[in-house]
Amino acid sequence: MKIIFAGALIVCGCFTTVKANDVCLNETEYDFYMLGNLVNDVEKRIKSLRDNVKEVIKKKCPAAPCPDSSCGDEWVSYNISCYYFGDIKTATFEEARQFCKQNAAHLLHVEDNAENSFILRMLGRFKSSNSWFNGLTDQSIEGNWKWIDTNAPARFIKWAPGQPEGRTVENCVIFYQNDNYQWHDAPFARKYSFICKKGKSL
Repeated sequence: MKIIFAGALIVCGCFTTVKANDVCLNETEYDFYMLGNLVNDVEKRIKSLRDNVKEVIKKKCPAAPCPDSSCGDEWVSYNISCYYFGDIKTATFEEARQFCKQNAAHLLHVEDNAENSFILRMLGRFKSSNSWFNGLTDQSIEGNWKWIDTNAPARFIKWAPGQPEGRTVENCVIFYQNDNYQWHDAPFARKYSFICKKGKSL
C-alpha cells in the first residue's frame, strides 16, 4: 500500500510540474493535455513548411509571374483550371450557366480524354443520384455541337453508345449517372447537377 501511495505521489508530482499548478491530472486529462501539445506542435510545423514554400516560390518567381494554384473554397484544382461540382444543387441548363457566370466561370468545357477521366473520377466520389450538365449544346444547328459560352466547336466528345438520340428535343449534354457518367443529350428545361470551370487566378 505504501508503494502504491508513493507511486501516486510521484505521478501527481509529474503532472503538477507539467500543468504548472497544484492540481493533479488524472490519466484522461493528461492524455488530452499531451494531445493538445502535440496538435500545437504539428500546427507550428505546418506553418513553418508553408512559410518555407512561400519563400521558395518568391525566389523562383521574383516578379510574381507564377499562377496561384489555390482555387478557393468548394473548387477543385486540376492542371491550370478550377472546377466546381454543384452536387447539392440542381438547375436547368440556363440556370446552371448563369450560376457559373456569377462565379467568374463557365459551364464545363472538356478539352481531352485526360480531363474527361478526371471529371469521371470526381463524379464517382459523389453520392448524388443526379446527372451533371456540361456546357455542350447544339441549340443553334442540330447536330453541330459547340460550347455554349464560346461558340467553339467541340474538339473532344465522349458519347455513350447510341447517343445522341434526342434530336431537336434534347439539345444539351449531361454526364449520365445511370450509364457510368458517359455523355447523353438531354433537354434544356430538365434540372440536373452541373459543373463549372474557370482558369486559376494569376
